[in-house]
Amino acid sequence: MAIPFKQIPENLLVPGQYDEIDNSLAGSQGDIKKALMIGYKLATAEAESGKPVNVSSAVKAHQLFGYGSPAAIMAETFLSLNKVEELYVLPIHEPEAGTAWKKQFTVSGTAAVAGAVRITVNGRYFDAAVTAGATAEEIAAAITAKINSEITLPVSAEADADVVTISANVKGTAGNNNNVWVAGAPSSGIYVIYSATTDGTGVTEIKQYLKGLGEIRYNFIASDFDDAENIRASSDELESRYGAMRQIGGRMYIALSGELGTKTDAGTMLAKADKVNSPHIIFIPKGVSPELPCVWSAAWCASACRILADDPAANTYDTKITGLIGGVEFNADERQKLLEAGIATYRLDTTGNVLIERLVTSYTENTDGGRDTSYLDVQVTETVDAVRTYINAEAKKRFKDWKLSSTNENFGSGAKVMSPGVFRSFLAGLYSDVFIKEKQWCQDFDAYKKSIIVEVKSGSKTRLEYKHQPNLIGQFYIGAGVLQFK
Repeated sequence: MAIPFKQIPENLLVPGQYDEIDNSLAGSQGDIKKALMIGYKLATAEAESGKPVNVSSAVKAHQLFGYGSPAAIMAETFLSLNKVEELYVLPIHEPEAGTAWKKQFTVSGTAAVAGAVRITVNGRYFDAAVTAGATAEEIAAAITAKINSEITLPVSAEADADVVTISANVKGTAGNNNNVWVAGAPSSGIYVIYSATTDGTGVTEIKQYLKGLGEIRYNFIASDFDDAENIRASSDELESRYGAMRQIGGRMYIALSGELGTKTDAGTMLAKADKVNSPHIIFIPKGVSPELPCVWSAAWCASACRILADDPAANTYDTKITGLIGGVEFNADERQKLLEAGIATYRLDTTGNVLIERLVTSYTENTDGGRDTSYLDVQVTETVDAVRTYINAEAKKRFKDWKLSSTNENFGSGAKVMSPGVFRSFLAGLYSDVFIKEKQWCQDFDAYKKSIIVEVKSGSKTRLEYKHQPNLIGQFYIGAGVLQFK
């Protein structure tokens, strides 16, 4: 069999030693995984709405998306935990017809002695200094100045005489998740009384912006949009990306707030999850933690993807998510309900750190409404995606300029002719050498080898079709035994 050349012509007559350089079989597969944060930007921010921006620092994120914007807070949270994955942010404009969340406090009394007023914003504490003899109006001004000096907070404040109004930086229902409180010190003569809360209204639909992402692959996504319509749009887009014609799959992390509840208790976590059934959406049980949902979704995404980016089949049990305020720790029965509903679970260590317990997807039912655990753990979706991506990339690398034969005859050593037998050997070799021995993504080589079916489509000279059944490796979560003593 003649060796095929691409650069050296067959009819070359000039004497010399010629060597083509071919790197098609060199190197190893690998790509830089991309993470995407989706959140609101400020109305005055310089970043263009709906256009992904690569971000490498928290300071730059606040400059681009607005100080204290959800988009900037998500980027800051992600980068504090993960600087390996390539981070992008999809800034979304606030709802045009929406209103901002507001909370009012009234200050009374005169400070008998110098002291401080305690301000709590989403689990973070600040003190506004008060001088002896300060009036209610002066104390209100001090509270306002302290809040506004913390420029990365998601809220800002203004004072009108003795009334302090604290508002979300962006319009919409997302601001309703803010947990803000101001407390005076009655012993020093200062009283801060809660007056009223005005909920924010409006949600921006992100469907068009998801479609506008094009064909760039974002492997790990965190979204601050937890309403039913936007979750549905996200699920549809992720399913399309995972499909055979696009093959740019990614998983999205969304935090759920509220009480555990039941499937029929509107607004509870179980009720919200019951309306979603996607192997590409991971629900995080923020519950009643005082932190914002966008902080939880970004933090879980950053910590989990650092593990799964290196090994999609890796066990994420006990992965620490540094910096989160855990809030209520669910008991075993509650965690069982969360997992059955397609919501991930966590536990707290002795110092209150959040530890991932089991990372599951929201896919719980088949098309007939029956219980389906085929995509229970996120590692299943991640590994299936990784296996497909690896096979496709390796096939393109090895066989991109080959011919196709429907027979398995011997075309001679070095022949660039694909046949059912050659491709079957290719799949078997990858499974044994890469997916089992190197990656530990799969198991049971003998059964896999028997499952491979390869043939050239009848009537075609260009289309090779194949079917195979990889047996994915599992996660060691449960050890169950009987200790029968005598």
